[in-house]
Amino acid sequence: MKKKIFIILFCIGTILSIHRCSNNRIGEKSDIQVSQGDVTLTIKDGTLTKTGVTLIIKNNSDRKIQYGDFFELEIKKHGEWHKIEVYTPQWFQLYAVVLDPGQSREIEHGFGDYGKLRRGRYRIIKDMTYESGKYEEFNVAVEFTIK
Repeated sequence: MKKKIFIILFCIGTILSIHRCSNNRIGEKSDIQVSQGDVTLTIKDGTLTKTGVTLIIKNNSDRKIQYGDFFELEIKKHGEWHKIEVYTPQWFQLYAVVLDPGQSREIEHGFGDYGKLRRGRYRIIKDMTYESGKYEEFNVAVEFTIK
């Protein structure tokens, strides 16, 4: 009896995880403007998988910047970036990390809410804020390919 219950629960879990991975769809064309300025976003060598990545944020400016845990993921289709819609709520912690001029920091991001990524060209977008009297918001991005 316990074995049957385990098998049933295992099957339900498998079906839900498959559904979750295929539940995201390509949305509208992206309107996010990405800055190519003094703050760079790169991928740490050897960390990119279909389920997550380690990013390196480098502040090459002369001002402090702030960023949080949130990120967006987009896919390139027919030469244009498109948002990937997720049907599960995206959970992220509301905090701000301050990065001084000249500093860099590694951050790990799992693609949890987006599911396991399929083959394609993607970009991760993170919003940033310059911290100098008047707050200026901007976005940085890094592109990558899943084979």
